[in-house]
Amino acid sequence: MKAVQFEEHGPPEVLKLVELDPPMAAAGQVQIRVTAIGVNPADYKWRNGFSLRYYPLPLPHVPGYDVAGTVSAVGDGVTALRVGDRVFATVNGAYAEYAVADAAHCAVIPDNVDDAQAAALPCPALTGVEMVEEGVAPLGGQTVLVTGATGGVGRFAAWAAKGLGCRVIVAVRDAYADEARALGFEEVVGFDDPLPDDLRFDHVADTVGGAAVGRLCRNLKPGGKIITVATTPIEGEGLPAEPKIFGYHGDGERLARIVNAIATGEMKMPVSRTLALAHAAEAHRLVEDGGVRGRVILMP
Repeated sequence: MKAVQFEEHGPPEVLKLVELDPPMAAAGQVQIRVTAIGVNPADYKWRNGFSLRYYPLPLPHVPGYDVAGTVSAVGDGVTALRVGDRVFATVNGAYAEYAVADAAHCAVIPDNVDDAQAAALPCPALTGVEMVEEGVAPLGGQTVLVTGATGGVGRFAAWAAKGLGCRVIVAVRDAYADEARALGFEEVVGFDDPLPDDLRFDHVADTVGGAAVGRLCRNLKPGGKIITVATTPIEGEGLPAEPKIFGYHGDGERLARIVNAIATGEMKMPVSRTLALAHAAEAHRLVEDGGVRGRVILMP
């Protein structure tokens, strides 16, 4: 199969198109013939070596976590999925024509959702939902501040908090306020706007980090949580709570709930560019430079 890998850390040019043997499905797994791959910020942070401060990474490495495609083989014990099913999932080594996924981490794609749209979802949407449902774990009726709520992670964090019956306040840059309201988040504050004196948050779900988020966290109630997925630390001395970093995990049941929200129009995840797998370096430049609004998708 064709795949993209890097043998050393560095700029996008270290990504090379190579020929590898397809991975085989083990017990409890499925092999997927990949048709679309979501490009995440985590992908370039592994490539450029940023993430080595957290974990080692054996080389060579095929990057990527998010795929959509068709089940091409099933491992022992898999009964819920069959060859020919159109699925999307979280995997290791997504930048390839074939990938394997735990069957429990897969969900079937509805007929009215295309593969590129499905591949745009797993990492950001699961991160947003899980950081709220598992990390923040708010009670219904509590007030949750979600920062960066028009981004891929933030919009699903706000959606999850709303689904739990919380009052959701979203913080975005002024230019994105209308987009946040169009997503159904009616209470919007700007990062640099003064907050009302009586506005207090039970919890904060952060996707941005930095000093502006630290300022907003001053309005956190005693005993509240600050859960973050940002690689930029939340700045500020004497924060009301210590920020806790959250990492997502595969979950097919949650993916099914997420893609149903896409299929019904309840939620949106914009796809801005689709590129051939051979153009993975260009995809990394686009995501790393932050020059696109929406997800970048590779198509094998």
